[in-house]
Amino acid sequence: MEVVDKAKLPYVYSADELISMFLAAYGREEARGSEAEPAFVRQKRLEIRRIVTSGKTLAATLREMALRMPFLDKLHPFYRELIDVAFGAQNYKHVVAKVGNAQVAIRAIAKEAITAVRTAPDKKGILEAKRMYKARIIDLLNDLKPELDKMREIVVFLRRLPSVDPNLFTIVVAGAPNVGKSSFVRCVSTAKPEVAEYPFTTKQIHLGHIVLRGDKVQVVDTPGLLDRPLSERNQIERQAVLALKHLAGAILFIVDPTPHSGYSLETQLNLWREIRESFPAPAVAVLNKVDIATEEEVKKAQELFSPIAEMSTANCQGTKDVVDYILNKYYVPQALEKLRATARR
Repeated sequence: MEVVDKAKLPYVYSADELISMFLAAYGREEARGSEAEPAFVRQKRLEIRRIVTSGKTLAATLREMALRMPFLDKLHPFYRELIDVAFGAQNYKHVVAKVGNAQVAIRAIAKEAITAVRTAPDKKGILEAKRMYKARIIDLLNDLKPELDKMREIVVFLRRLPSVDPNLFTIVVAGAPNVGKSSFVRCVSTAKPEVAEYPFTTKQIHLGHIVLRGDKVQVVDTPGLLDRPLSERNQIERQAVLALKHLAGAILFIVDPTPHSGYSLETQLNLWREIRESFPAPAVAVLNKVDIATEEEVKKAQELFSPIAEMSTANCQGTKDVVDYILNKYYVPQALEKLRATARR
C-alpha cells in the first residue's frame, strides 16, 4: 500500500493561470520560412505551429497534474479513508479524471483547428479557425474551473497531513477533549501540537516520534472523541476514528478524573467501552491530572478504568513510564518476532 508522497504532489494551476499559459504558448511562435513563400502559405504554417505548440503545452500540463495526484485505490487505507471523509472517494476520482481527460479534448480541438486552417480558402478562413480554436480551449478551461479549484483544495489538505508511515508501530492517543492528549504527545515525542484549555484544540491528526535503539515509533494525537455513534460524528472526530482503525499498534486512552475537561467519568467510560469494542488494537487506560485530582476522584476513576498508570502531563510526570509500559508490552514482542522472521530467511 502506498502513502501520500508530498514531494510528488502537483502544483495545481487555476483556470485563469492555464488560460494565460495557453495564450502565452500560442503567442510565442513566430513566422518562419522563406520570404519567397506566399504570405498566405506562411500564415497557415504559423497558425498550425501555434496550435500544435499551445495544445501540447496545455495537454501536457493537465496530464502531469492528474498523474501526480495519488492513485486512490493504491493508497494505504488510512490515507484513502481520510480523503473519503474530507472529499468523498467518488468526487476525488471524478476531479482527477476530469482534469486528466481534458488533455484528450484539447488534442481533439487542436486537430480540428489544424484541419480548419489547412483547408481555409483565404485569410479570413484562417482567422476564423484561429478564433474558434482559442474560444473552444478557453471555454474548456473555464468549464474545468470547479474541478481545478477542488483539486487545489485536495492538494492543500494532503500537504497538511502528517507524514504517517503505516509500517511503523504507532501509539494512538485517544480520549475526550481537554484530557491532555496534546500535552502527552509533547511530553514524550518530537511533536509539538497546540496545547490550550478549550475543546477540540487539535484541529487535525498530529504526529510525533519516539526513537528507540535506532528504530522509530509513531505517536499520533487524535482530535477529541465524543460519546456519540460514528454516524453522528463530525469530520474531526471521524479522523480520530480512522487513525485508531488503521494505524494503531496500541491505543492509549487518557482519562481526566477531574471535572476540568467538561466530560464526566461516565461519558469517558462510554467512549472507552466503544473504543475497546470497535477496534482490534490493544487498548490501555491511564489517569491524567493526578496532581490536581482529589483522592476520591482518583479512586473512582481507578475503579471504572483499571488504569495501567497515573501521570500529570502538566509537568510530564509519569509519562515516560506509560510509554515504556506500552513499548515493552506491545512493541518489543513485535520487533523481536520480525528479527526472528528475518533470521529464518
